[in-house]
Amino acid sequence: MKKSFLIFIFILIMVGLIHSTAMAQKRGGTLTIARPTDPVALDPALETTAPGAWVYFNILEPLLVLNHDMEITYKLATSYKIISPERVRFTLRKNVKFHDGTPFNAEAVKFTFEKAFKSEPKARWASLAGPIDRVDIIDDYTVDVITKEPYGPILRSMAMCYTGILSPAAVKKMGPDFARSPVGTGPFIFKEWKTNDHITLVRNEDYWGQKAFLDQLVFRVIPEEGARTIALKTGEVDFIIHVAPAEIANFEKDKNFTVHKATGLQVFHIGLNLSKPPLDDVRVRRALAHAVNVDYILKHIMEASATWPRSYVSPGVFGFKDMNLNNMYPYDKGKALALLTEAGWKPGPDKILRKGEEKLTLSHIAARGRYMKDGEVTEAFQAMLKEIGVDVNLQFGEWGSVFTQIRSPKLDHHLFTLAWITTNADGDYSFYNLFHSKGVPPTSWNSYRYNNIKVDNLVEEARATLDPKKREKLYGEVQDILAKDVVILPIYNSNMIYVSRNYVKGFKAHSVEYNLGFGETWLDK
Repeated sequence: MKKSFLIFIFILIMVGLIHSTAMAQKRGGTLTIARPTDPVALDPALETTAPGAWVYFNILEPLLVLNHDMEITYKLATSYKIISPERVRFTLRKNVKFHDGTPFNAEAVKFTFEKAFKSEPKARWASLAGPIDRVDIIDDYTVDVITKEPYGPILRSMAMCYTGILSPAAVKKMGPDFARSPVGTGPFIFKEWKTNDHITLVRNEDYWGQKAFLDQLVFRVIPEEGARTIALKTGEVDFIIHVAPAEIANFEKDKNFTVHKATGLQVFHIGLNLSKPPLDDVRVRRALAHAVNVDYILKHIMEASATWPRSYVSPGVFGFKDMNLNNMYPYDKGKALALLTEAGWKPGPDKILRKGEEKLTLSHIAARGRYMKDGEVTEAFQAMLKEIGVDVNLQFGEWGSVFTQIRSPKLDHHLFTLAWITTNADGDYSFYNLFHSKGVPPTSWNSYRYNNIKVDNLVEEARATLDPKKREKLYGEVQDILAKDVVILPIYNSNMIYVSRNYVKGFKAHSVEYNLGFGETWLDK
């Protein structure tokens, strides 16, 4: 009797909590988001960086997604089955429509993947998804995704934001214009894009799942972090991306604001172009590693908003191994100079190192505002290299232009500022695409022009095995080699930090920067 009564009371409490939550969630209103830069495009085939993904993640939906616990969950698929090491069968969600009213089905999945893998040039994300060969249609709501060889991370590849399914009818009708007005199945519909000003999305009233609470999302471009902060404090915007680190503690103390955090999967670094002398000399690269005072940057520029980089990928990525970088390359100007002297560089009358008449001058491209404190960190890096006699010719440009140069077949600069996020949290995404010798842009992502046959063999073996322990061991060996070769100069491991007005409810930060979803967000005002 007593037990039954307690169960009854528990049920009443739970029903009450659910009811109160439902009553608390309010429908309506516009959420205005301030971000530092505009996208390159809104078609994943052309845009694989966060400024575009922040927007199209709310418009386009993949078959699978990674939830906030980094677990694979269903989106436009309702189940999957491993048929063979090269074949995965997906059952698709029924009664789903694209924003243009056309049906989502197996044909749309096949069309999306053929557009990415069969067109020329291939989609930018094609190499990131692994050795996908084709999609076979089994029936209207069943497809097989087939790889050219066994591929361990296939399910995580299907959960990347880039693999959102496109409306075939809209792509065919709009052609190149689709990149500026995408059509998907997501909780929000594209409305307008005014370049370098704002992008507006509206609620999808025919959404197959729980409809969004917000009427509109407005993504505004405000390049300067100080201006974004002021816009939030004055109520001009409701939510900001890339918060000034010095302001985070103040926002946390102020009841008018909410700070949203998640441990990120992004490593901010200085990229080295190993094909351009003198960076083809590992002694020079190791010298640069010793010249960078990471502790100073973390303490005085990032101000506790980031953490020490322990590898070329973050600890949340499968295959991560602590590369012991802070012990291998501690900040040591004396060691840096000794290595440069060993490589034949001697101080000139202007204190810049020389080899004969040749000055040790390195060209460096970077953007401001794409990543947290990217401009300030890049300038600090320039100053640190000057202290050891290395002249850095630093050129800042608009993000789209800088990214295009980094991704070009011929990179004319020695250095570039970049951050790499492993969007599917699997080591193959980074180690194969960034460091395999055949992965030179634009077909893949080895902008460093790194070439090591042993690394090639290790990453090829790792992606082809389905044994997680073996894959982990192989990636550990890769990181040991990379640490000795010095391919990049990791500066910090990002945290995902956003700040909103306190009336913004239901938002939860995701470890994958690109997965910025607002389908469950609502305004309590």
